[in-house]
Amino acid sequence: MARAKKEYTVYLIKVEGEKCNGCGQCVDLCPVDVFEVKEGRSVPLDPQNCLGCGTCVAVCTTEAIIITEI
Repeated sequence: MARAKKEYTVYLIKVEGEKCNGCGQCVDLCPVDVFEVKEGRSVPLDPQNCLGCGTCVAVCTTEAIIITEI
């Protein structure tokens, strides 16, 4: 019996620190708690949880978040 092959999509998340104003919108609205605000900046603490939904990118007023499918 052959095993079913599963496909997973992995995302690379980058927060450009010089653009991030630490507003916390990405933290509040991320459905899988990828982000946390540390030292006044948002950082992706659990990037492996990213669904690639783009909510964080949409709410970031400074355009500091970049999601790339890898």
